[in-house]
Amino acid sequence: MEKFEHGGKVYDAAGKIGDWLDFSANINPLGLSEKVRAALIENLAGVVNYPDPAAAELKNAICSRYKVRPENLVLLNGAAEFFYLYLNVTRPRKVLIPVPSFSEYEQAARAANSNVEYFYLRAEENFALDVEKIPAADCIIIGRPNNPTGTLPTLAEIERLSEKSCVLIDESFIDFLSLESARGIVSEKISVVQSLTKIFAIPGLRLGFAVAAEKLARRLNLAKDVWNVNFLAQKAGVAALSDEEYLQATRSWLSAEREFFVARLKSLAGVEVSGGAANFVLIRLERAQEVLEELRRRKILVRNCANFAGLGEKFLRVAVRSRAENLRLIENLEAIL
Repeated sequence: MEKFEHGGKVYDAAGKIGDWLDFSANINPLGLSEKVRAALIENLAGVVNYPDPAAAELKNAICSRYKVRPENLVLLNGAAEFFYLYLNVTRPRKVLIPVPSFSEYEQAARAANSNVEYFYLRAEENFALDVEKIPAADCIIIGRPNNPTGTLPTLAEIERLSEKSCVLIDESFIDFLSLESARGIVSEKISVVQSLTKIFAIPGLRLGFAVAAEKLARRLNLAKDVWNVNFLAQKAGVAALSDEEYLQATRSWLSAEREFFVARLKSLAGVEVSGGAANFVLIRLERAQEVLEELRRRKILVRNCANFAGLGEKFLRVAVRSRAENLRLIENLEAIL
């Protein structure tokens, strides 16, 4: 498979969405919040206008919910945009990536002509991040929780890392958890990026934001496309951030469903489950590639981890979905194994 290939490949050769049960993309299975759906319908006619370049309404909603100062905020066309923007503006000579992790970090670093080095995390240590062993670099990129391992570096560990490197923290899945964000420790050496597309099930709209030191945020905002967040994404974001009931339902679902799902996966012969706390699970099995292909024949997609540095062909990542969908995956895995 391609080195920088992602999950969510639900399109056929003609670009049409196929009839897949998709466990390869980590999107909230509760689907669109009713507030977001209503906002999209209500504002559809507004696409004849340019988006607000200041995105004032969305900016106010983000600052209010996440207790962020507007001068520290960078609005994004999905969290992935930030890796390219940040690295092209700051131009670090050496980027260190603890792996396994999201491949977009490396792709963005190479696009900025940075030298990329890996720091390999160990499966037998549950991919824990030992900050004392990590060497210095111009920039270190880590996920919190990390994709695909689900590990959670502490705020104290991040601050220790920032003593020897600038640190870019990817908190794209943090809204699924009741966890203190690294936004509260942002400094000249610590920046945080967050996706809004996964938690609110709007990956097709592309929406995220970053929090950085004021001077850096100003540089980043000057470097990006002024209309990078489209009209409907702005309206959907405002509606989504007002939907506290949806967020509470999401966390309640994940707390119960992940525990059930992990227990059932562990009961399968030959399946090893890695720890973590996110809305996805990393599993290891000897016949991973064979299982992946057989699931695909059954119209079920899981994430092939063969292109994650530090993993290889015996690992798969599966999203936590609804109870009925999770049972369907378990039943098919039982039949295949």
